[in-house]
Amino acid sequence: MERSISELARAAMKACEEIQGFSATQTINAGPIKAEARIRYRRPGKITVEYRTYEDPLAEFEEKLAGSEFIPSELLGMEIVHDGRGTWLHDTRRDVAIRKLGRRLYSPLRLPDGIAEIDMMCQLTHDFLLRDEGQEEINGKKARKVGLKPKTPERMSLFKDEIFPLKRAVLSIDPETLFPMRILFYPTQRSPLYYIVGPSTPITIEYKDVMLAVPDEDLFSFTPSEETRVFNEEEIVVKDLADKLPFELSLEQITQRGYVPRDDRVLITANEDGDRAYALFSLEKKDSDGKQTSGMSLRVGNYLSPDMNRRRALLADNGEETDLGEAKGRIIDRGSLLKDGIPESVRRSLLEIGWQDGDVHWFLLGEGIDRDDLADIATAVANGSEQASQTEE
Repeated sequence: MERSISELARAAMKACEEIQGFSATQTINAGPIKAEARIRYRRPGKITVEYRTYEDPLAEFEEKLAGSEFIPSELLGMEIVHDGRGTWLHDTRRDVAIRKLGRRLYSPLRLPDGIAEIDMMCQLTHDFLLRDEGQEEINGKKARKVGLKPKTPERMSLFKDEIFPLKRAVLSIDPETLFPMRILFYPTQRSPLYYIVGPSTPITIEYKDVMLAVPDEDLFSFTPSEETRVFNEEEIVVKDLADKLPFELSLEQITQRGYVPRDDRVLITANEDGDRAYALFSLEKKDSDGKQTSGMSLRVGNYLSPDMNRRRALLADNGEETDLGEAKGRIIDRGSLLKDGIPESVRRSLLEIGWQDGDVHWFLLGEGIDRDDLADIATAVANGSEQASQTEE
């Protein structure tokens, strides 16, 4: 006898609570965004991801606009292992491994990333109004469809606030295993996903080739080979930079022009020997009312990350040479790369200057800064060390 929707929901909740791990092929579709990955999940919160396909026009836009840490082609074939605390990224083609802080799965949905997220199944009757949506066939298997609508858009208690950032959803459940075969939902304006797909395009997550056996614990740890180049990401306070970086760096030439770090902590990534590293800084200038008037990011290192390598190639191919005093740099108007994609009414100056000093590479990206001012700052930074030494003499 077929279960009623409420009976199916309660059975699925019980099954969700009992799941300790699974493996599956997960696909994500959000308008033009499409990705497929083989995933493994083990409670509490351990995940491995290997992307097989990754199409993301938004990532292409972001890369042109201001650059991005990784582009889709770099994520394909990368081993991603999250052990519940940090995340290993192993670029098998270059044999470079980076230990990242926290959960970094590089989902095309950004945040929330949606990878292996099935815990909403454990709260179906508690959080949602249910509706029988009939049946459908997915990958040759029958599924029961359960319509979901949040009972409330927000639930507040003394120690926890919960927001339900979806208008409605349809959950397709395998009637035998009670595992979700498909999750389809429409985000509200309160969700960051709304600005990826808009008001009428659903986000669809599917699972196939599901194995409910708990993956081996060893699969959620990563041990690099002796040949692998290993880097570790670390968050430090700005005042400790001199002790952590294998090259000279001072932000004084930027900060004395009114720019201050957005945060007193910064991420640096360094190899195990500590002789190769790169760092990213975000700075801003505000007016007397505390409103940001312009912003700046500085990428610098004596090791070229994939992001920095792409910036160097872009400047070499499309940038103009510019004189930075003792250094020769190249500058590009990133806004011109998107002149057909950003309305003139909201377009701001977006310029980037790059240069090299010995084995250290510098990339200064300015938003809302005119060309002469950015070149002046870059010149001061490029010649800062020499000017400082002359002053001491």
